[in-house]
Amino acid sequence: MRVFVAIDLPEKTKKKIANLQEKIKHTPNKIKWVDPSLIHITLKFLGETDEKKLDGIFEATCEVAEKFCPFFIKIYKMGAFPNLECPRVIWLGIKEGSSQLAQIAKELEKKLFKQGFPREKREWVPHLTIGRVKQLQDRESIKRAIMREKQTSGGEAKIEAITVMQSRLTPQGPIYTPLQKFPLQGKRGG
Repeated sequence: MRVFVAIDLPEKTKKKIANLQEKIKHTPNKIKWVDPSLIHITLKFLGETDEKKLDGIFEATCEVAEKFCPFFIKIYKMGAFPNLECPRVIWLGIKEGSSQLAQIAKELEKKLFKQGFPREKREWVPHLTIGRVKQLQDRESIKRAIMREKQTSGGEAKIEAITVMQSRLTPQGPIYTPLQKFPLQGKRGG
């Protein structure tokens, strides 16, 4: 099964993100927009995983969740990976709370490495993927749309848990199923 570890967002936040997507949807480019109900912060993508490893994944995630207390994030700033000149992924950044997210991701990385999962080669950057550019037909139109919303706010969200998710790919799009949710239980920020 395909597995990843993520932070899910409250419905209110997902609705705000849907409104932001609407503001930049109208370009001649072919963009696959992420269904707002599926938007999350990926902490660690594990890929195809043997079900026998799930207990170890749950244990590692639980240990990390026990170290951190709930906190708020502020969704702020729109951009593109790798850059605005050659956009492949359209994202929203995290302003407040990004250091806590980075600490959680770093702890997960350590714990899951001990469970046999390879370390990430790239630096982890907290973000929300909201669209993937499938065909770039008018670079300037997408650049203008992102720049227009660059300093936009996607609101605040209280982060209260880490979720281990299963991802099933279908022709209609991915289906995410929460396998187990681990509440943040620490006494301070980690």
